[in-house]
Amino acid sequence: MWCNAMDENRRRFLKRAGVAAAATTTLAGCSGGSGGGGGGGDGGGGTSAGEERTISGDKGEVHFLSAENSSAFKQYYQKWAERFSEETGYGVRLEFVGVGSSQSARISRLLQAGDPPELTTTAPEKGGGLALQGVLADLSDQASWMEELYGYDFNEDFLFELQGNQYVVPIWVNMTMDWYRVSTWEEEAGMTPREPTWDEFLEGVQATDGVGERRGTCVPAGQTLMATEYYIDHMFQNGGRIFERNDDTVEIVMDQGENRELTREVMEYVGQLNDVSVDGSGYGYGPQIESYWSEQVNEVKYFGARPLQQAVSNNEAVAEDTGLMHPPSNAEQSHQAFSEGWVMFDAADNKEGAREFVQFMSRPEPLYELLHIAPLHNLPPFPAAVDDEEFLDNEFIDTWVRPNDHIRIEDVVKMVETAKTLVGETDPNNALASPVFSESTFGNMLFNYLHGDMSIDEAIDQAGDRSREVMANFEQ
Repeated sequence: MWCNAMDENRRRFLKRAGVAAAATTTLAGCSGGSGGGGGGGDGGGGTSAGEERTISGDKGEVHFLSAENSSAFKQYYQKWAERFSEETGYGVRLEFVGVGSSQSARISRLLQAGDPPELTTTAPEKGGGLALQGVLADLSDQASWMEELYGYDFNEDFLFELQGNQYVVPIWVNMTMDWYRVSTWEEEAGMTPREPTWDEFLEGVQATDGVGERRGTCVPAGQTLMATEYYIDHMFQNGGRIFERNDDTVEIVMDQGENRELTREVMEYVGQLNDVSVDGSGYGYGPQIESYWSEQVNEVKYFGARPLQQAVSNNEAVAEDTGLMHPPSNAEQSHQAFSEGWVMFDAADNKEGAREFVQFMSRPEPLYELLHIAPLHNLPPFPAAVDDEEFLDNEFIDTWVRPNDHIRIEDVVKMVETAKTLVGETDPNNALASPVFSESTFGNMLFNYLHGDMSIDEAIDQAGDRSREVMANFEQ
């Protein structure tokens, strides 16, 4: 199904406007500054340049296109770009375009013009699509340098390797976290869950449904990335596979053989959760977070610590009564994660300066300051670094995490260790995960069964067929 002929694919890519956007479709809501929450999760925007800030230097310019455009990120990158310029003599052009299609469309336009930036940051799912097209430069040396500097190993799912080259250098990870009302679960379910099974979790959300006029949980469904991620997370927990590789061929297998049965089990289980859920039809990232802090539910699944962070900002009583459990497991103690990392464009003018910028920004002081823009939400890409005192030295963590017996750092470490990514299902990595993911096919599958008129098998069939159409379109 997929020819891995890099030169041919690159020519196709450069001829077709909009393919870059397909390859780099947003994973919005997974990152962001301290106050973010996001909307539906699909991003927005056009092709025009974003806000620019330039730091002059006499050794050439490094153009960094940032998908993060909150004031916190702008101040952070301005500060460290100035320090980089002072230390190395390189100039830096910072361009802030926003998460999602704004970033994708801008990259596509610059590639078409033959003037790509030196650097941007993105997830392996998105970076993999660009690597497949042959427009990225190898960053293997920078990834190895970072592991040697910290003395820790990356979770390999946070990387993207193609033909022996490493194209993404991780800087943070977001992963599934399940947040719950401690007092309600203790009183009504008799649990302070830490590593629940599916059965234990279901018992808990059923016991707490309706308590405090809140539903048990929130099941998102529909054409949103949040809903798509919800299915993927449960599929990983159930030991299932969505993609498989046979040499150069990547295939959808979530609707085939044993994996179909595992998908059916996921759908049946999610159906039981939906019986004690608010109506999550069309829920993206923002509504998912809000359902928790606004006291619509007693438990919520999200990809990071936003529910706790926004509870602190909007409803401290909820924040003070919040605990964290490892995502429930059935066949495997595993769950979905995303990482964010540096990618460098091969046609850029100043790759030497770009490599130095990546290493400069990957040192502990700038890296931990970056992570502290959204503490506990954006986590170190090394599992062993999560309980590093340098990372934990943060006001939010000191105030809302360490004193809380129900949010344990050792549990967060394990979450980073057991996390899986969609792109990392196959070896080598699967770049076709990006267009399939961004289509939100699996979120629609949940909607069709939970809120539509389809049976489980009909919904699975449609999701599998549509995923293959997306893959075929991307390969043309």
